[in-house]
Amino acid sequence: MTKEELLKKHNEMLILWKAWMDEKKKHEVLTFQRPNGTIVDHYPDGREVVIGYAK
Repeated sequence: MTKEELLKKHNEMLILWKAWMDEKKKHEVLTFQRPNGTIVDHYPDGREVVIGYAK
């Protein structure tokens, strides 16, 4: 694969991952880290609770 093909495939995978994650957020409680280091629980109703900070 050429570099351009890899970049195109990478962008397609990012789009699919985001759609999958958005759907998952509607039904499950997810825990993840924000870019600023905050660790949050995301609830299906859209609420987010800070549960910690990354060191």
